[in-house]
Amino acid sequence: MKRFLSLVLACLAVTASATSVPPKPLADMVREADHVVVATITRVDMVDGKGRLLTDPEARTGPGLSNQMRLHLDIHEVIFTRLPPVSRSVRVPLWTMWHYQLGGMQAQLTGQKGIFLLTGRGYQPVYPAGFQRPLDEREEIQRLLAR
Repeated sequence: MKRFLSLVLACLAVTASATSVPPKPLADMVREADHVVVATITRVDMVDGKGRLLTDPEARTGPGLSNQMRLHLDIHEVIFTRLPPVSRSVRVPLWTMWHYQLGGMQAQLTGQKGIFLLTGRGYQPVYPAGFQRPLDEREEIQRLLAR
């Protein structure tokens, strides 16, 4: 669990040097979420601007590129949803402005379990940063949902 948070924070720290978004309070993200799920990242992939799968581990995302990184989640539990039903497996597209490298993200994130704050029927991140939360925040998230 701490490893998951460390990896996510490391990924965000690397990207923050070139592209960043202001921090958003957890309470705001929980309030805006349509889905709050416990899930494992089973796969990380990338598609180009035409939706073609990219397999080069050196492929990148970021400003000026049309590539998009995606997290494939296996959902273990739905803590909250406004838009039932939630699929058992979902694909979460990441913000294209982050500077990511396919191979690095696959190595760092595949197999990690956490709480994901998502929005809409397309399971978009509720915010570009911080939508992946460590499992030890579950109690706080549930408290925020009860408000």
